[in-house]
Amino acid sequence: MKCTFCDNELTPEMLREKGCGGCMGGCRKIHCPYCGQENPIVPEMLEKFVKSNITKG
Repeated sequence: MKCTFCDNELTPEMLREKGCGGCMGGCRKIHCPYCGQENPIVPEMLEKFVKSNITKG
């Protein structure tokens, strides 16, 4: 997945465990570490992230 603003590559590892504090009810987006843009989580990425955490745990 690429950032919608700066076009840098984003990975599931960039998901935050805690929200950014600016979103009511918890953050559900990937914040680009390069420009700060909030990008929606693509369902495929979310599924891969969850599966990788289950196998690690």
